[in-house]
Amino acid sequence: MSEYWLDQWDVDAPLTGVCFESSGHFAAFGGGDGYVRVIDLVGQNQRLRAWSITEGAVLALCPDCHAHGFLCGADDGVVYHVHAEDGSHEVARLERSWPDQLVAHVNGLRAIADGRQVLLLDANGQHDGVLGGHPSTVARMCFDEAGQRLAVSHYNGVSLWALDGQGNEPKRLFHRGSHLNLNWSRNQRYVVTATQENTLHAWDLVSGQDASLGPCINKIKSLCWSADGMWLLASGADTVSAWQFVDGQLPPAAPRMLGRYSEGLIGQVCAHPDLALTAAGYNDGSLDLVSLAPRPQRHCLADPSDSAVTALTWSPDGTHLLGGHADGRLFAYRIERDWLAHLARD
Repeated sequence: MSEYWLDQWDVDAPLTGVCFESSGHFAAFGGGDGYVRVIDLVGQNQRLRAWSITEGAVLALCPDCHAHGFLCGADDGVVYHVHAEDGSHEVARLERSWPDQLVAHVNGLRAIADGRQVLLLDANGQHDGVLGGHPSTVARMCFDEAGQRLAVSHYNGVSLWALDGQGNEPKRLFHRGSHLNLNWSRNQRYVVTATQENTLHAWDLVSGQDASLGPCINKIKSLCWSADGMWLLASGADTVSAWQFVDGQLPPAAPRMLGRYSEGLIGQVCAHPDLALTAAGYNDGSLDLVSLAPRPQRHCLADPSDSAVTALTWSPDGTHLLGGHADGRLFAYRIERDWLAHLARD
């Protein structure tokens, strides 16, 4: 019996994003050709349904606050809601920038970056406020787990906004330089950014301490936290870079290196939702599963193919791994749960 099964499609357009909607029933791929392609992973027919969104490119894609829905930013300046079965409709139209940074939370709130500002919309698409302006164009955004605060990265640090409707000024986390990526720990204690200098910077919101981590070989395009919330995982090196956050202490700068060394650097990391392992996509097109155990195990899912893995995502139940390459080859792995659990152990 096979441990996993693979479906593949060639759509001849760069993959710009992939995600599951909140129920885990549907997943969507964003394309450089202006299409959002949706797959039903519960039904028997594993074909892609393609929704044409724009004549240009899909710039951003994330789960929307509605089940079976996705939030999509297009290069016509419009943000769309894409329903897996019913198609798309316009949610917002930006005036200052392209909608390449957007996030939504299951509590019904959407945040869309527009230059130095962030537009807040409710689940019905109604205007719910404006956050900003920030010191520079918004680089990345992230809700905390509860959806009660929004972290916004920009030049010289991060702004933390309380979403209580009181119009308060944000808490500023300062560190000089450009902060290009952003993630919030699962316990809501740590905020981490990836900087222009190929390093990470971490803030402990409880103790008030902060520290720089790294550096990595290349720009850090991908950040995630392990299922238990103890490990911060990053791309940007020839192995998975991992820092352990334990006992309320910020980790030392040097990471633990997981997985194989390769001439192709890692461009994407995606931690399993509840097991101690991560998927690692390389710039040479190869794809590995790597455990976080003291004696880490590794399994190669795909060999090098001369086209970088540009996006990865796990299903909420951890049985499907989806992603794709810069040349438009998309993939969906269905993986046996017991086999994954064995890989995650020593």
